[in-house]
Amino acid sequence: MYQILGLAFDGCQASGLSSPFDVFNVTNTIWKQQRGEDTDLYNCRLVSLTGEPVTCSNGMRLMVDSSLEDAPQADLIVVPGIHHMDAKSLLKNLKSLDNERHWLQRRVQQKTVIAANCSGVFLLAETGGLEGKDATTAWWLGGLFCNRYPGVKHRADQLLVKNEGTYCTGSMTANLSVMLTIVEQQVGRQLAQNAARTMLIDASKSFASPYLFMQEQTDHQDSLVLAVESQLQRDISQKLNMEELAKRHSVSLRTLSRRFKKANGINLSDYHQRIRLEQTKLLLETTSLSIEQIVERVGYSSQSSLRRLFNKELGLSPSSYRQKHQQEAG
Repeated sequence: MYQILGLAFDGCQASGLSSPFDVFNVTNTIWKQQRGEDTDLYNCRLVSLTGEPVTCSNGMRLMVDSSLEDAPQADLIVVPGIHHMDAKSLLKNLKSLDNERHWLQRRVQQKTVIAANCSGVFLLAETGGLEGKDATTAWWLGGLFCNRYPGVKHRADQLLVKNEGTYCTGSMTANLSVMLTIVEQQVGRQLAQNAARTMLIDASKSFASPYLFMQEQTDHQDSLVLAVESQLQRDISQKLNMEELAKRHSVSLRTLSRRFKKANGINLSDYHQRIRLEQTKLLLETTSLSIEQIVERVGYSSQSSLRRLFNKELGLSPSSYRQKHQQEAG
């Protein structure tokens, strides 16, 4: 049996613990169904500093199984994201986790495998366990991460980075992929694939390319603009209606346009076109989807409009871009 520990603390992201535990629970269920027995493969437990319940960033209260002092040895420790409003609050919350850092540092020294997600990668980096290694985090935290940990090679283009003894992820979906990777390594590919199929998890999504240019724009902390950016990324296939967008975020179109341009240096329509272009490039690079399927998924009006944009921005057609990338990768 494999022992999994989830490190819980006030302000942690609940999904950073519950989602990985769900993967192991589904794996346990499939394992027992296949073998016709009641023995689990994975024993998942939550631990906190004192053993007391914690309150997650979404207000959810989590009961835990033991204190850090009484925590058993583990095959894997899961570190969730740390709640923050901006860089200043993240560093403040990180400092408040000093006891958790010391505990995690001892586990790193004991060669326990650690999987850290999103801003939780900062806590892992604080232990020194990523020094001289590759790492990734949430795309909007890349600049802060690089400045704080110059000895760690930040892989901004990746949502999942694996080292010996550590996994770092920059998104919720990548965090699920890590757990499936661990299942595959420990008990085989077929069981991991069955779990992925059951939960409808696409474990291939490990690239952050569509969001890199946004990180390069500025380190703004305008909450309105961040909310609008998130919506545009989430609804990438939807037609851009700026008046409706402004109304949805309870501001005038003029205010939204002004604040967006100030924060990002480009206007809304250019931003929308850019994320569509970056997403299209990623799909051409990493999938076998047809141009027609990509047009539908990204939200272009037609294949011809996509070709015109590619020729304008890149000087080649989507098909030529795919072929060029495949040649370079080969």
